[in-house]
Parts: sequence; C-alpha cells; structure tokens
Amino acid sequence: MQRKKFLKLGGGILLSPTIINDVKLFNKNKHDIFDKNSNSNHLILDRLGGMSLPELLDFHRNYLYKTYIPNWERGVDWDNGGFADSLKPGQEPDFEKKSMYYQGRAIWMFSYLYNHVTKNKLHLDAAINGRNFVVKHALLDDFRWNSILERQGNPLSGPVDHYGDIYMVLGLSELYKATSDEKDLNIAINTVHSILKRLVSPIYQHTDAHGPAMEPGIRRLGGWQHLLYSLSSLLRVKYDQEIEQIARFCVRMICEYHWIEEYKLLFEYLDINYKQYISNVSNWGGSRNLRSISGWHSIQACWMVMDEAHRVKHYPTYRHGIEMGFSTLEKCYVDGKGIITLKYPEEIPKVESEFDPWGALDDVLLFCLMVIENNHHPDIIRYYNKCFSLYHSIPDNYRPEDLLHLPRQLFYSIEIINRIIKQEGKVKNAPFD
Repeated sequence: MQRKKFLKLGGGILLSPTIINDVKLFNKNKHDIFDKNSNSNHLILDRLGGMSLPELLDFHRNYLYKTYIPNWERGVDWDNGGFADSLKPGQEPDFEKKSMYYQGRAIWMFSYLYNHVTKNKLHLDAAINGRNFVVKHALLDDFRWNSILERQGNPLSGPVDHYGDIYMVLGLSELYKATSDEKDLNIAINTVHSILKRLVSPIYQHTDAHGPAMEPGIRRLGGWQHLLYSLSSLLRVKYDQEIEQIARFCVRMICEYHWIEEYKLLFEYLDINYKQYISNVSNWGGSRNLRSISGWHSIQACWMVMDEAHRVKHYPTYRHGIEMGFSTLEKCYVDGKGIITLKYPEEIPKVESEFDPWGALDDVLLFCLMVIENNHHPDIIRYYNKCFSLYHSIPDNYRPEDLLHLPRQLFYSIEIINRIIKQEGKVKNAPFD
C-alpha cells in the first residue's frame, strides 16, 4: 500500500483494576495458544501495520483530529439537545429523529474525548447537553428509555430497544468521570437492572432490537457482550456488589454457554434454556438462522471478556478470551475480504460469502492490538497486519459517521500503541499491572 494513502488518515482500554474478589473461572489448563512465556515474547516489536510504531501512532491521531472530531463537532443539536444519529463529512446534520441507540453512544464518545483525549470543554458540554436532553425526554419511571425521540424530545416510540438503554449506561458511566454527578450513577445502575430483567425473561422477544421480533426467551450474544462492556466501564468508576455479579454473569454467558467447545465458536443465539439450537426447523418463514455465528459480535465479545478479566486481574479468563478470539479469526476471517457471519457452524467461508460490515474490522484490529500489547505471537501480528492493510486500502469504506466502533478503535489504538512505544516494543512482564 502506498504511503500517501496512510497519510490521508489521534486513556486505556486496560485500565487499573478495582479492588474486588477474584473470579474463579476457567482454571482448567486449556491449550496455551498464546503462552505468556513463549519465545516470541522475547522479540522487540518495532513495526506494525507496515510502518514504524511512531508512524502508526501518528496515522491514528491524524484521522482522529483532522477528520473524525471536526465532523462530529457539527453533530450536536445545541438548540434542542441531543445529537444527529449519523453524520458523514460534507453532510448536513439531521436532528429530526434521535434514537437512543445513538444518543447514548454520542454521550460516551464526547465524554471519552474530554476525559482521555482533548480536555476540550466543548466536548464535555456536548456530552452534558445530550445527557440532559435524553434524561428529560426519554427516561421512564421503570428506568427504561423511550427508544426514539423527535427533534424537540417528544417520544416517537416507547422503550422497545434494550441496546439503546445499554449505551446509556456506557455514556453515563463515562460522563461521571468528568462530572462526579451521583445522579447519573444511580440512573445507570437502575438501568442495568431494568435491562437484565429483559435479557433473562422467558417472554422477552428482542422486538426492534437489531431486527424484528424473535421467539420468546431467546438468548443473544450481542446483548451480553454490549452489556458487559458497559458494566466494565461502570465498575471502574463505582463498585456495586450487584453490578459486579451481573458482569460476572455476562462473562459466564459468553464463555460457558455461547462458546460451544465442539465447534470452538461463539453461537449468536441460544434457546430459552441457554442451549444451542439443533436445527432451524422451527424457524419457518423467519429471516434469522438460529445456528449462525456472527464474526463481528464474536470478536467483540472476546476482547470485552479480556477487558473484564483484566479489570478483575484473572489471567485464565483473559487467556480464554484470546483463545476464543483467535479461533474466531481462524474460522471467520477471509484474506482480502474481511470477517463473515457463518450461516451455520460447519460452513467454510469463501471469497463469495456475505461479509460483515466494514466496521467489523475496527474490532478485529482492536482485539489484535490488545493481544499484541501483552504477547508478540506471530499469528496475531499477522492478523493485525493483513486486517490493517485491508481496512485502510479502501478509504471510501471508512465510517466517520459511526459513534462507537470507529472512535473506540481510534481511542484505544492510540492508547495501546503509546504504551507499546513506552515499553520500547517489549512485552510487559506483568500484563495485569
């Protein structure tokens, strides 16, 4: 790839853990794909993604500061509150419909910018502006949130999409770091309990949450992983014994139930009894394959498990996240094309397969970087290099309108690469310090 293409394209995911009891998960000795004592960990890493580490750092900073931030500073509705749901460079912001799915993400993004990147009060004010708007117009007495609002805040729907509620937990937790407003923590904690009631309910059907209604009591990987990520953020700012156990529960759902050892894959759907679907015979007339494996959700779930395991300082679970992620890449990544959702676990991905959106590569890159910081295994470095080359070979596929996956990849890549440079390209002897 030509150098000029890279130039067109600024704190850490593994933060200091809080003091809690150690979780006793996955203590059995699995195959050590990435043994922390491997000979590869004695190698000095000085290049990644086809460039030196300082060049790679500048690459991410340039896109963040020159493209992403200026674009989204236009996406704040200062007159009424809230944000545009989506905004591309050169596009006029549309404030007529504001979905909680995006409002919570925007609160998180602007809060994170202020806390870890810019310290620009404009970004904090944007987050507070969004927070005040949705708390006033979307929050209900039972700590569910109206899923869609119009420009001035009148509800266009009731509380139908639990993902929007999950992102509000994420946004309020990050905003709390800047404001220390206990009301936001209280709202976030109560919202978690509201979400959990739906996710474990035998009658909840995920209606209008990533698609049409599904059968009652179905369990979905995407719900556990995004909730886990929000809980990890919340628990880093406020210890709560019930939230702690819900986070542990989410890890167990991912690692003990959705992870099917027979296939070494994370199943997207489980039935009401937390079991894999045996066939699709019951899915007549439906558009969902109940035995499918989402490469995108899977790779996110893996790094989110690693992140939570880091928070509680439990290396076996951290290693298990790596093993699940590597297996996902081996089975769902196609060179030159990206990551795929398997229709069924026995499917072999092909170049003509239907691939996940380009933004899925943000999470592939993030997973690889999280591993590389603590382990220089050549297979993971190989995956990062080829994914990075693919991702940035088609600038038209960048997603600056995104409020979660792209900014998160930029934020965390900058932080991780910075730390690798400070470590002089060496693997940390104690990855949980």
